[in-house]
Amino acid sequence: MRRPSHLTVALVLLTAVTGVVEAVSFIGLGRVFTAVMTGNALFVGFGVIEEPEPVVAPMVALAAFSAGAFIGHRANNALIRRTGDRWLSYALYGEGALLAVAALLALGLPSQAPHLSPHRFTVIVAVSAIMGARNVTILQAGSRSRDMPTTVVTRSLAGVFMIVPPETRFRRLTTVLAMVLGAAAGTLLLRLHPTVPLLLAAAAVAAAGRLCGRNVSR
Repeated sequence: MRRPSHLTVALVLLTAVTGVVEAVSFIGLGRVFTAVMTGNALFVGFGVIEEPEPVVAPMVALAAFSAGAFIGHRANNALIRRTGDRWLSYALYGEGALLAVAALLALGLPSQAPHLSPHRFTVIVAVSAIMGARNVTILQAGSRSRDMPTTVVTRSLAGVFMIVPPETRFRRLTTVLAMVLGAAAGTLLLRLHPTVPLLLAAAAVAAAGRLCGRNVSR
């Protein structure tokens, strides 16, 4: 089996970051996802029938995610024109910087709370927009991102059981494990403060950006 490319390692790292971010979102920000919009769409649907279901936060996350995707697409196009093949690396550096800002916005939040304060909504909006931009970044990476979308593992998990080359099965399985380990790490670090796992996520995304730059230079 061939050694994984720098890009593959970067995508696995980004998948782990999603686990970290969603641990902060779901546990620390109150039953809302900031990267996996399928969950928010379901929460909104449940809330149509079950009044106790909190739907405001998922709806805000959906809107912020959409705005982030819109802005991210245009920002990526500008990067492609200016930096060529290195645009993905710069896009990830930008995501890392924005996650660091989101970590600073989270200062003052308790690790867990039963209600959604304006402060929490600010962090939800910020992180959801960042992850919206991440999703269009991976989509624009096209075939280079293969079957590793970095924010969901459904397709990767199903693909593990297909008749594929060993390296493909390994890549897909690694993606699933990365999400699980990222979520566990995020949950553990959340006990310290929401800022801590978000800073870890920012550093990991920056590392992924560096790997993507090395992938282009090879």
